[in-house]
Amino acid sequence: MPTKAELQAKCEQLERDNVELVRQLHRMERQLSGQLLPDECQPADMPTNLMALMKKHRVPWEVFWCYEHERWLDELCSSFPHDTYGTCPGCRGEDGQNSD
Repeated sequence: MPTKAELQAKCEQLERDNVELVRQLHRMERQLSGQLLPDECQPADMPTNLMALMKKHRVPWEVFWCYEHERWLDELCSSFPHDTYGTCPGCRGEDGQNSD
């Protein structure tokens, strides 16, 4: 039988999950109505190869965006789409920007 502390921890986790689901629902409603917030809008210059991957695997554009350097990823891990890790030239230090 679960302890009171375990039940309380489970309840707190479920409440956090519920808040996240409500947040996602509100974003999807804004997307359907065409009223996304500025930080939710897809940047305009998405490369065609990433657009094709996005449509093929049905993943959101955020998977391919480096928020740290504000540019598109150009390298994805070999296990994509099971692992969505990727890097941009800024992450690898190839464009003169410091990645720290």
